[in-house]
Amino acid sequence: MKPYRDAALYNQAKSAVATLVSHYRYGAYRVIKDPDGIVSLWAIEGNAKAPFSISFVNKGRVYSNIDDVPQDFLKPFLECVRKSIR
Repeated sequence: MKPYRDAALYNQAKSAVATLVSHYRYGAYRVIKDPDGIVSLWAIEGNAKAPFSISFVNKGRVYSNIDDVPQDFLKPFLECVRKSIR
């Protein structure tokens, strides 16, 4: 049996990614959840002129698609986006 997946939460996360794309437009970014559960956004140096790309890191695992990220990552990610776009 598959675990419960909150579709509304994933849709909010997809909207947050779209917000980042429209705000930053260029550069490679990595969203990292540290062991304390804090999520932060990092620009990858040397990629400032590249088209926008984003990856997500949770417990040492790298994800390139928000749909693949574990659900417990999403709420702190949404809060991180809110803080970074102010």
